[in-house]
Amino acid sequence: MNNKQSPYHEKLLHWIWENRRFETDNLKTSDGRHVHLHQLGRLNKSDGPDFKGAEITVGNLRWFGDVELHWKLSDWHNHGHQQDQRYNNVILHVVFNRTAERAYRQDRSSIPTLCLDQYISRPLESFLHQYLRSPQLPCAKQLSFISEEAFRKQLKKAHKEYFEQKVDDLLEFYDPSLPPSRAWLKLFTVAFFDGLGISHNREPMKKLGELLFDSIEKCSSADELCQKALTISGIDQPKDRSDFSWNHKGSRPNNHPRHRIQQAAWGLWHLYSSPFEHWIRQDPQKNWDKFISAIDHRPSLGKERSSILFGTVFLPALYSLGNLFHIKSLKQKSWLLWQSHEVRLPGSLLKTLRKTELPLSSYNKKLGTIHQLRNYCKTGQCQQCFVFKNAISS
Repeated sequence: MNNKQSPYHEKLLHWIWENRRFETDNLKTSDGRHVHLHQLGRLNKSDGPDFKGAEITVGNLRWFGDVELHWKLSDWHNHGHQQDQRYNNVILHVVFNRTAERAYRQDRSSIPTLCLDQYISRPLESFLHQYLRSPQLPCAKQLSFISEEAFRKQLKKAHKEYFEQKVDDLLEFYDPSLPPSRAWLKLFTVAFFDGLGISHNREPMKKLGELLFDSIEKCSSADELCQKALTISGIDQPKDRSDFSWNHKGSRPNNHPRHRIQQAAWGLWHLYSSPFEHWIRQDPQKNWDKFISAIDHRPSLGKERSSILFGTVFLPALYSLGNLFHIKSLKQKSWLLWQSHEVRLPGSLLKTLRKTELPLSSYNKKLGTIHQLRNYCKTGQCQQCFVFKNAISS
């Protein structure tokens, strides 16, 4: 989809169609012909029409073919479907906004149009109109009377999904060619370097983490490892002479890559020097506190960054360790700590939710809020959200 032509996600319309969230009796096309839906079709997850294999009677004729959905009829033309042979088998064009116009196939034959707005419930219609005006948070003006419990339930769901996502993300750093214990140490190392690289230097930090981990045996102290890290990184070299693309712009002094490189090296040394059994047997919170206190560099990591890394790197890494060695208790400890973990989120991330009347305390310290905003609110995935389902049933 061309965002300049239609900036609104059509997955919500797909959900309405697939789940028959509209009155199906006495349906009529925009030109007055009766419509009977035998089969709505199956959702097409590839290119081409939205639903394939539909069976629909329009007027006196029974059709077998495809269905395409849009917010407004003009999207058919804006997306170039009238010139695309893949849309020649479309038997019904479904739109949200009422219209008397028609869409045309490549051969200039017209396609029956069904306008949904007159067949859906008032709460759903109201929500969809708001969605068109404000797709990132259409529920903002409704959260004053929608049960706050629905939001809390959704945030709990997002919090769980975010942890699962973080655990899955760490698999990118797992090297199956290494013995399991060493593979986990490398996984944690690269994830920690990656976390310290947020937001401008993730790729160079990950690259540096891998190189340092593979050569750490050549160092005899943390100071030597720090110096090696600075040398390998080329942080003091001109850009055209370095193998790394460090971004110095937009970084606060404490977040400068030179500091993050040394902090990461100190962390790696502690990880390498600690008995592997400690990560399995000792209390996770105490292990993390020891890990952070071992980073002997000024400026320090900072409480906020440390708290974020504890949630987004350390706990998922420990859960992965529990998976790797089938230690149920370690997985359970990691999950319970994640559930209760609170962190002060940057105000810039919370601007969208501050448009609502929800109390700040209900979302400003949960990492799941990040997932909620990124994967639901900012992408318009309302059909998967408890708040939306509460809104349209009120």
